[in-house]
Amino acid sequence: MKAAILLLSIVAAALAAPAGAEEKPSVDNPSKPTAWSPKLFAFCMDVTDSKRRSLSEQARMLREVGLDGAAYGLWFGEELERNLRTMDEAGLPLYMLETAINIAQPDRERLEVQIPEAFRRLKGRPVVISVQLQGFPAGDPRGEEAAVSVLRRLGDLAAESGLRISIYNHVDTWTESVPFAVRIARKANHPQVGVNFNLCHWLKVDGQKDYQPLLRENADRIFVVTINGAKVGSKDWAGLIQPLDQGDFNNRQLLAILREIGYAGPIGVMCFGIPGDAREHLQRSLKTWRTWEAEGKTK
Repeated sequence: MKAAILLLSIVAAALAAPAGAEEKPSVDNPSKPTAWSPKLFAFCMDVTDSKRRSLSEQARMLREVGLDGAAYGLWFGEELERNLRTMDEAGLPLYMLETAINIAQPDRERLEVQIPEAFRRLKGRPVVISVQLQGFPAGDPRGEEAAVSVLRRLGDLAAESGLRISIYNHVDTWTESVPFAVRIARKANHPQVGVNFNLCHWLKVDGQKDYQPLLRENADRIFVVTINGAKVGSKDWAGLIQPLDQGDFNNRQLLAILREIGYAGPIGVMCFGIPGDAREHLQRSLKTWRTWEAEGKTK
């Protein structure tokens, strides 16, 4: 009798679990599943903001809107110190800082002095360093040896400060294609080196491909994801980068795949080129995000 009751309990629990969304136990209570709730940060919201806010005003606005953090270009020297103080005073974490490196002619001053110093200052922060690799045409094999060398050096520096390096799939860079960027990350073979999945650039370069097998097969190398509303098939940025409440790209499906593969990094809302007041379109995007949460799509 007890065995039959136990069997029925196991079957009931299995039926209650959502398909394709297995959750890991929490540290405090191994028997209790943890909700999938990635941090949501704003990216490039400052570029076309009609209010032309200062950094401190941007940080305050993002906190007021309800975003978890922000992403910017990687700062150096006194600018880095000053801007980190600004972000800390606002209580707004940085989840991504972006920089570019010419692998054809690496700037040794930057690689051996500026970047190591910046990484040391960023130690202990939840930030991923997103790197655009430039200097060769997209996918040109001549860049592979230099890229692997640079990435391994950056990976070593990142490891010393608890950071991670993520190759940015930016249009018109050497690694504009995500599958190629993944191959280079795997060739670098460094635990601190992975790749971005930036939706708008994916749609621009690789949009005719199915992203699902790519993400499933390379879950361990996806370090940062950025999303936005987008019109499938569009060729211009106005169609490829919209607030989350616009466009017909199925972000719900993308988030479901990320949850399925156990993606544990932050998710950025790409805002580049979106006109008007950044507060207004970010509020709309966050409202849509909260709706997805309520539907159980992201939690």
